[in-house]
Amino acid sequence: GINAEYGKQWYQRRVRANNLSLKKLFRMSIMERCDESPSKKLKTERTSTNFLHSKLSLNAITDKNLVQDFSYNPIQLGEFSLSSDRTFFNGATIPTFRDDVKLPINLNHGFKDWNDLNEVPTLDALFKWVCENNFVINNVNLLTYRGLLKKIAVTMHDVYKNDWCVRLSKIHSTVIMDEIETEAQKFRRANESEQQKRFQYYGHQFEKEILDLSSDQKESDIVVTSKVGKLRCLLAAEVDGRDKTGNLVEIKTHRTMFNDHHRRIFEQNKLLNTYIQCYLVGINHTFFGFRDQKGYVTHTTSYSLPDIEERCAKQWNKDTIMCFLSKILQWALDQIETGKVYHLYYSGDDSIRLKQVENVNYLPGWFIEFANKCYENRD
Repeated sequence: GINAEYGKQWYQRRVRANNLSLKKLFRMSIMERCDESPSKKLKTERTSTNFLHSKLSLNAITDKNLVQDFSYNPIQLGEFSLSSDRTFFNGATIPTFRDDVKLPINLNHGFKDWNDLNEVPTLDALFKWVCENNFVINNVNLLTYRGLLKKIAVTMHDVYKNDWCVRLSKIHSTVIMDEIETEAQKFRRANESEQQKRFQYYGHQFEKEILDLSSDQKESDIVVTSKVGKLRCLLAAEVDGRDKTGNLVEIKTHRTMFNDHHRRIFEQNKLLNTYIQCYLVGINHTFFGFRDQKGYVTHTTSYSLPDIEERCAKQWNKDTIMCFLSKILQWALDQIETGKVYHLYYSGDDSIRLKQVENVNYLPGWFIEFANKCYENRD
């Protein structure tokens, strides 16, 4: 069927990517000059229904005149939390590290009873935070989750060519971006092996073992405002915990590394994704638990973002990655119109595409009403 075909295509792309020389892969162009108009690289088509369909070729993006100092300064505005039944609370008690943690930690406890639905998150919680705090959304160009910007930002460095798709719609001057699950993602989720599910569970269990968690609070989020290039953004991001000095910390697990190849892959993938994930919302500290093949954490290490950046300097550069993100967002947002719905997507090939789709009334009426009032009351 369709799902099988999409899954097959994804698997073939992954095999091809793994067969590429890593040296050649990371020599590929990363970012073109940020102040250069993308219009020369833009292919725009109209379907029979007069729907926009644009394509930006990644092969046309060069590494000439790379930006060496991309200014980015996220500012935290607030917090919210969700209970186990997804009830929204304006404000959050972010868990702190426990004092009684001892190694080794068995991450297999509770796996048989774990039932993570792994649903695609909606923006409803962020919408509620906006309304309850009377945030004037006219002041931002983009409203979304941090994770979606991270997916777009690391596209050029993703060895496995994982696909992604986001939905865009515009309310007055503000673009709403949420996630759409692709057919390939559905296929992978439906065909996960027990080992893959176990690896996902390890991260969840590690947090439970080292944090003093509330019995009912399932998720804690922060809300930040930032500027990506010329675009002002409002981002929500789930956070893991705080250390004893109050610093936000991103918590990860990873297999124990035994050779230079393991360490190189760790730097090219895990540390890159972790760094961008933290950098986008101003988290400066990470805490890794390194596990053996049986799922036991045998040692832990803390990395600050400057530590990661220094260690991975030969693998990737945060400024060019942020410049790439800025360019893709600006290219897409410059084309969309109020009242229409679009998909911005990457299928693992050499292009990012923007396609107008049929209008769907998917935004909550109460949020649209709030947005309209913001627009009516603007200065």
